[in-house]
Amino acid sequence: MARARCLIGTVTRVNRLTQSVLGIYLLMLLALGATPHVTQTVATRASLGNRFRIETDQPPSARRALAVTSEGLVVVGAPTWHAAGHNGSGTRVAIVDMGFDGWDTLPDGELPSDVQTAAFDNDGVLDTGTDHGTQMAEIIHDVAPEAELVFVTFSDAYMTEMVDWLIATKVDVVSMSLEWTEGPLDGTHFSAPEIERAIDAGITWVVAAGNSAKRHHVGTTVDDNKNSWVELNGTSTEFNEFRLSDNASADLLLTWNDRATDLDICVFDMEELSDGSPTQIMCTAGPQGKGEPAIETMTLKNTTGASRLYAYSIKFFTGVEVVYDTRIWGSSNLQFSNPAASIGVPANMTDVLTVGAIAWDTEVLQPYSGWGPNQQGILKPEVVAPDQITTSQWAGVSNTGTSYAAPHVAGIVSLMLGAMPDLTPDQVKNRLKTRASQTDSPDHRQGWGIVRLGALPSSIVGIRGHWAESSIDWAFTTGITAACPATEGTIGSTCPELPVTRDEMAQFMWRSKGQPTPATTATFGDVETGAHYGTAVDWLAEEAITLGCTTTNFCPDSTVTRAEMAAFLWRLEGSPEGSTPAGFSDVLEGAFYDNAADWLLATGVTTGCKVSFFCPQGTVTRAEIFTFLHRLEDLD
Repeated sequence: MARARCLIGTVTRVNRLTQSVLGIYLLMLLALGATPHVTQTVATRASLGNRFRIETDQPPSARRALAVTSEGLVVVGAPTWHAAGHNGSGTRVAIVDMGFDGWDTLPDGELPSDVQTAAFDNDGVLDTGTDHGTQMAEIIHDVAPEAELVFVTFSDAYMTEMVDWLIATKVDVVSMSLEWTEGPLDGTHFSAPEIERAIDAGITWVVAAGNSAKRHHVGTTVDDNKNSWVELNGTSTEFNEFRLSDNASADLLLTWNDRATDLDICVFDMEELSDGSPTQIMCTAGPQGKGEPAIETMTLKNTTGASRLYAYSIKFFTGVEVVYDTRIWGSSNLQFSNPAASIGVPANMTDVLTVGAIAWDTEVLQPYSGWGPNQQGILKPEVVAPDQITTSQWAGVSNTGTSYAAPHVAGIVSLMLGAMPDLTPDQVKNRLKTRASQTDSPDHRQGWGIVRLGALPSSIVGIRGHWAESSIDWAFTTGITAACPATEGTIGSTCPELPVTRDEMAQFMWRSKGQPTPATTATFGDVETGAHYGTAVDWLAEEAITLGCTTTNFCPDSTVTRAEMAAFLWRLEGSPEGSTPAGFSDVLEGAFYDNAADWLLATGVTTGCKVSFFCPQGTVTRAEIFTFLHRLEDLD
């Protein structure tokens, strides 16, 4: 056994970034660690047979030390939260990465004045062979400027100790823009129970989806010509080509879904021909077919002195037809690729928060951003976030890759936990899903859509996990409601399941439009002079949003039916015409709310109480009206 050290220190950046380190050394009896191999844009780590890779989609071409702020802040809604005093204070975010080169020489303001460092490997020294982690930290600090940051490097052998330490030191969020380049991909990777343990302890683990959408291929082991080589694109070819830059290395991974089958992966030089055929230059030869792991890996290095065209083929030895999965890192895009299920490890783990990438300026999904689902059929990623942004480490150029998207989300989680420290990792996920751009129509490309912080958080703890939480938060923080009605007062709640009365409905709608001042006073006999809802009723009557329950009365204490709600909201938006008939079987043609119900369905404000039914005489709860008004706000 080797005796290993972990240096855990607090580093203060003062006076031209001079450092003072206060640390303790922890001695651990552990197996041999890892030695990183680093290039300008890619870092790989070999440890006990496992490989790690971080990649940017395109290497930056120039470096300048400038203080910059990520362009993604506006996209995710961070400035509004910052202005309200939500900056991640009281939270701890760990950036788990391959290295933090240059972190101590960044311009003032790019990182907190104090950061904590921890290195879980053989020498106990924080790795600085790449500046990838430094860039991730910059982005998190932009989004959550008051969060405590922890820089962590590790080798695979020490992952248990790392997770123990993250839990013991009460880290709230982990940002991990890393990917293992060896499987398995079925959820049984050695890191899965460790990450799951951290999540169970309350740590939200944020992971980049990876950049493999164009470097991933899935198929079945069809061999129609019986030559033992799998046809990779119908029956047209047994080669899948890719290009490798001079002196570059590529990692290849082949996995399949039945251990009774034996496959190998071979690489061919497509520019060195023998009798017109490409030259085979290397093959894997792992034993399979008797229960061994259904995995083959290899690393290819181009030493030809120029860019080179290669291809891989899959050799079928024995067994039944299987579904295979191939992916490559460090090369060009594959000639034949399919993006579905291209997320890797640990992005494919069910309980991590997986993040894909969109361009910050167009909000269009990046073509390389990894897709779900995972092999268990779970929808991934959860959300997508901005990349193509600027950091001071690579100022003046666009930094692309899901690596840059994930720390935006880690920063968002820090802001959320700073404001709502009671949230669990699962509640964090759900909150992000319900505020993202396509929350009602998630898919395997973008998950629930572009991440948004949404409305400022309320202080009402009791709504956490409620189906209408985001809309209740919105109603509370925008002043549409303050809490429960006085007669039903409940501390720390908005009484979301209480039926809405007509006086409340008047106030909610009036407040949603900015509390305009009416020019006239309504003459309803049951609205007392000076009533707290009187101005709202006056305005609704002036705008013909309400005509009263009778010609002389408003009936303020009566509960609102769904039919009345439809008519109120439709009139509130100007009584738009021309909506496609909704076809609700319980909405009579010519009813006072007929056109309103059609419009509500057409705009997505409501889909009815159940399939084909509107339930016009049903009551409306406070949670429902907040949801309807919130959706109207989004339409505007």
